[in-house]
Amino acid sequence: MLWSGREHEYDNTTDEQFHFVRCSSCGVVRLNPRPDVSELGQIYPPNYYAYGLLSEEADASAGLGAALKKWMYQRRLLSLLKRLGKPGDLRILDVGCADGRLLDWYKASPAGDRIETYGIELSEAAAEVARRRGHRVVTGRFEVDTEFDPGTFDLILAYHVIEHVDDPKAFMRRAADLLAPGGVCVVATPNLDSADARRLAGHWGGNHFPRHWTLYDAQTLKAVARDVGLETERVEYQPNPIFWVWSLHSWLTARFPEAGWPDRLFPPTGIFQRSALSFVLLSAFTTLDLVQRQITGKTASMAVELRKPV
Repeated sequence: MLWSGREHEYDNTTDEQFHFVRCSSCGVVRLNPRPDVSELGQIYPPNYYAYGLLSEEADASAGLGAALKKWMYQRRLLSLLKRLGKPGDLRILDVGCADGRLLDWYKASPAGDRIETYGIELSEAAAEVARRRGHRVVTGRFEVDTEFDPGTFDLILAYHVIEHVDDPKAFMRRAADLLAPGGVCVVATPNLDSADARRLAGHWGGNHFPRHWTLYDAQTLKAVARDVGLETERVEYQPNPIFWVWSLHSWLTARFPEAGWPDRLFPPTGIFQRSALSFVLLSAFTTLDLVQRQITGKTASMAVELRKPV
């Protein structure tokens, strides 16, 4: 067993204790016990933060933090498209698109006039919001989806999704199947090989108990990609200030279980809403991650770019 922990972000999911264990043969770390896929509606409650990001952004449309995040994602997209090296129109799939916020940002980017935006989302309510925003979205689990045709997409973006699924290899195989030859899939996921993961252990925000089912470092994720025929082109370690908020909230609530101030100081879901506290926390922890990357070369979040051979 690697470490243990409990849900601490929501009070309407489960009180069960969970453990992460490492596979002795492949090195991948998995949640054990793990909820069944039939329990997804319980561990992702209706108030799960990702389902309402667009409405929260509307409330915070004038916020500097929202504008900076939008700029950052658009900048990453333009950099990806440059490396993709394909002229003309492009089809982009956002896996776990929620209510379509990222797809909105991509369409609003300088490349927006040449991209077609698609998504797949587990929540029908969130998917319907994205459809109303003009994106072509299907509902379901990506790894078992059959609605999209093989070879359809030039770029697949799976930001912090693969750690949530019950069969990561099937997930990666589906991505390889849907990519056009020469297409790129970007898989962003927590990085187990980071200083804060090792030090914080069961309180590390990357655990996201009980919703993260599989944890990787760069080498184990590359191995999964290689098994399905995808070539690793680049690994980028990115700031993820949310993990620090969740880490400190977990650590403090475990030590002060009857106190309410950890919820107010490090709000695990409120951090996604516009407030002076959110701005201060996100700014401070982004800076901390940038310093950590400068010193160690890594952060607790990585984005791995995978290409399908031509």
